[in-house]
Amino acid sequence: MSARTDRGQRSLTGSILERNARVVVFHPDDDDGLTLTNHLRRMGFQVERCWPPTDTLPENTDLVFRALLPEERAPKGEWSGPDGPPVICVVAYENPTFIDQAIKMGSDGIVTTPIRASGLLSTVVMALYHARRARQHTQRIARLEQKPLDSRHLREAKNILMTMHRVSEREAYDMLRAQAMEKRVTIDDICHSVIQAGEVLQIARGLGTEDGRDRE
Repeated sequence: MSARTDRGQRSLTGSILERNARVVVFHPDDDDGLTLTNHLRRMGFQVERCWPPTDTLPENTDLVFRALLPEERAPKGEWSGPDGPPVICVVAYENPTFIDQAIKMGSDGIVTTPIRASGLLSTVVMALYHARRARQHTQRIARLEQKPLDSRHLREAKNILMTMHRVSEREAYDMLRAQAMEKRVTIDDICHSVIQAGEVLQIARGLGTEDGRDRE
């Protein structure tokens, strides 16, 4: 059992390292920046180092190392975010200020200076692994959200909203999705509610029409 687990873990780590990941290092041109760059290159990564940090990243960047300096009041990372590559912050001290800055940047890990080879590989692998898991999770959610788009109930509910509110199909779906999120129920539940309300409205309109004819 343990041996099989170890082989699986080595295979997973190997699959991450074999990708020959492209790493951008935002670090001043000093001993720590040079040491970090050299360690990463020895691990087999393609490394590009520069300072100060740029607003955009090179195409196909897989990982970013970002130095946080004491004189930086509010370090920015326009390229960071849910759709950006994982970020590992480089700090001189493990104090609340640096840690808070790293959290605000959405950092996936922290390494301290002076840079050492020990622990660096595991930090890199874990950051890349969790980023891959997050992408897979996002893609799975997108597929699940897309799945009901062609369902009969959804089509019927969208048609009702499009007619009532004179909106596009996409806007009608966004209305359904917003209601589902607000009420913490599934989109299908909201579709049923809309359809029922539409049926009641049609009955009311039918009764109103019949009353008008009777008066005539």
